Amino acid sequence: MEEWERHARAEVRNTIARYTWCGDFGDVDGFVACFTDDAVLTVKDGPVFEGHAGLRRLASGEGSRAPAERLAAVGPLHHHVSSVRIELESKQLGFAWAYFLVLGRHGPDHWGRYADELVPVGDQWLLRRRRVSVDGAARASVHYTDGLAEA
Repeated sequence: MEEWERHARAEVRNTIARYTWCGDFGDVDGFVACFTDDAVLTVKDGPVFEGHAGLRRLASGEGSRAPAERLAAVGPLHHHVSSVRIELESKQLGFAWAYFLVLGRHGPDHWGRYADELVPVGDQWLLRRRRVSVDGAARASVHYTDGLAEA
């Protein structure tokens, strides 16, 4: 493996981790900084967030499926990301896929998959496209719908 590829893989993993930590701890600026200026985050069967302005709305809780009072009742959420698969097409384009499980006050809240497209910006690899697929949710989750599997 060449040095550029080792660096790129480490940066992709770092971006995925920063996204998770910043989102969980309310670091809106850090969350937005994980994305390119023209990024698009798509939630399967849900909203699309475009550019830094759209991502800032997402990180601030706008566009949520539930009112703020319901989100507050759920309590803090902690994302756990696993089985990260990284494929680098070139020095200018990479892809990553991962599973996620979100734990809340009541235990498992919701779970699913990320599918990412990343590009280098300076020394970092940033998300240009992220597709979030929520595959299941507990009944107490703000993500619960009758169409999803439940715990």
